[in-house]
Amino acid sequence: MKWALFVVGLTLGAIGAFAAMKYAGANRPKLNADDYIVFAEKAFAEKNDIWVGIAGALTGPDLAYPNNAYSIVCFKDRIECWIASIEQIAKDRVGRLQFAYSMPIKQWDESEVIAGNDADDWRCTKSTITISRKTGTASWVDEPIHQTRPACNNAGAQVRKYTIEDSPGWKSSSGK
Repeated sequence: MKWALFVVGLTLGAIGAFAAMKYAGANRPKLNADDYIVFAEKAFAEKNDIWVGIAGALTGPDLAYPNNAYSIVCFKDRIECWIASIEQIAKDRVGRLQFAYSMPIKQWDESEVIAGNDADDWRCTKSTITISRKTGTASWVDEPIHQTRPACNNAGAQVRKYTIEDSPGWKSSSGK
């Protein structure tokens, strides 16, 4: 009897989890270009050899919220970059401004700044940000790590590449 109750409970739990995932995915709002909040255009700035910064939308595949705004500023003397972001989560609604976090600088020279997190035990991805000081552009690459660990089973096995660009809202409002 206990075995039968366990099987029934396990089956109902699996059905409930599947339904919850399906409901959450189906109810994420699909935004049209007219629904985008207009975040500012991409901007790049630097102060001599003291700091380098870029702000704009993180663009690329599989972003939950493609209309977003990221700010990345790197300080040479602190040997770190600070990253903060905010995303449009629904029509006429933005999420909270995410807490700024830091990423250590791996390389700083006259042409680029490269920052990245180290592959430690609790991460499932290793991120690298490259800011080109010559072109005023940035790329962000997430590489999967620790794929055999149970906590990383659903993290995906593909390398994801992103860039900082004008936000979709800016593009749709300016006709770009």
